[in-house]
Amino acid sequence: MHAARHVFFVAALLGAFAGAAQADTSVPKQDLKGLGDPAGLKRFAGAVLVYRDDVAYDEVRLPVGKAVYKDDKVAAARTLDRAGQRTALQYLTPPDRSALEVLRNYQQEQKGAGFETVFECAGEACGDSRDIDKTSLSALVLPDTWWSKAGDNTPAACGAGHFVSDFRYAVLDNKASGAAIALMVWKPGDVSVYCEEKEFKKRISVLVVKVEPKAREQKMETLSASELGKSLDANGKVAVYGILFDTAKADIKPESKASLEQIGALLKQQAALKLHVVGHTDNAGALPANLDLSKRRADAVSAVLAKDYGIARDRLTANGVASLAPVASNASEAGKAKNRRVELVLQ
Repeated sequence: MHAARHVFFVAALLGAFAGAAQADTSVPKQDLKGLGDPAGLKRFAGAVLVYRDDVAYDEVRLPVGKAVYKDDKVAAARTLDRAGQRTALQYLTPPDRSALEVLRNYQQEQKGAGFETVFECAGEACGDSRDIDKTSLSALVLPDTWWSKAGDNTPAACGAGHFVSDFRYAVLDNKASGAAIALMVWKPGDVSVYCEEKEFKKRISVLVVKVEPKAREQKMETLSASELGKSLDANGKVAVYGILFDTAKADIKPESKASLEQIGALLKQQAALKLHVVGHTDNAGALPANLDLSKRRADAVSAVLAKDYGIARDRLTANGVASLAPVASNASEAGKAKNRRVELVLQ
């Protein structure tokens, strides 16, 4: 595909963007009300901030390789995985700048803060794209809940456009702090009829996604051995959300101890009880990789129960089903969080 038609889904940043206005949307002269830059992240001179979204704790997989569209899906061969506080921002630059100029300014600024560029591409080199929905490299950077109506007339949607030109993308990594930044810059080439097209097409849109390491707040209540047993009796299975892992890893985190203790207590109380330990993931990433990951996580839980709590291994069978048995929609972060779990199932 030609770079001029490199598809970009941020045309609709969120489903919350609503309805057509009575007058064409113009380029804002200042930041939209209530928006501002996060600490330590400067903007391109003269740019206005038209969108910001903050999530206290999120799992983000930033593409660091060409996007490939196949079987109605888009995927990147490699990703840089980070979990922590995530901030996403969209800016519109002053007129008559280039995407390259804007990108180089960001890279130079962040280099001074300890970030190195680990991947960069432009236009067709960024990979395949087919249409506005779920099929370009840009669709991999943010959750699919960000797709919405391409015809929305907020400044963010107008600045995104349906099709874009001068598209550039880079990922910056700070190995010392563990933070990562994804930068996408582009010129909108086709905007909603409710936008002042001539003015928006003079601008460069900038999407910045920054993820900084931050401990996740422990919000889950630990089920007691008695509660686990009651759920198994009633439903034949029980979901355990207190067993935690780092992104894309199978090492059990220390804060999982309380849940493991209760599972161990249950198995000691009921000496004849045998369980399937089943790992579940959300749908982020490739299915084969997630099948392997979920199985390794289940293996890790079984191994800890045997080693630390004296449970015979023949009472535990580890399996992994990745995202094949969701309990909620993966279209939202809340749903994905519910799907990432370990389940105990009666044998």
